Amino acid sequence: MKHKPIRIDATRPASSLTSNPFSQLSTTLPEKLHESSGPALPHREPRKSEPQARFRVKRTRKGGYPILLEKRAAGKCVTIVRNLSGDAEALLALLKKHCAAGGKAFAESVEIQGDHRTKVEAFFREKGF
Repeated sequence: MKHKPIRIDATRPASSLTSNPFSQLSTTLPEKLHESSGPALPHREPRKSEPQARFRVKRTRKGGYPILLEKRAAGKCVTIVRNLSGDAEALLALLKKHCAAGGKAFAESVEIQGDHRTKVEAFFREKGF
């Protein structure tokens, strides 16, 4: 599809600062460009939220979460979550992502590097453990 060339007279001064030099272009563009705002995006499935919990955190006698802070050599702190049953690696992966810290999983506990007691407790309350 060929388009007619547009002639713009550069010798004529613009009538005002609000005049649009591109206003003539809209009449020469194909109609399809005016109708569509862009290519249609393919339909995407919504992302699944985190997988079902494959672990359980047993609460303390007073109803709190078993979250402890342990001080290690050279002033390092480690947040420990105890009384776990199930897949400790799955809980570790979620907590590492939530706290943005490293960690290690054991049989009945998970350690997160740094003092993250408030973040871990907020995470448990949010997820309903």
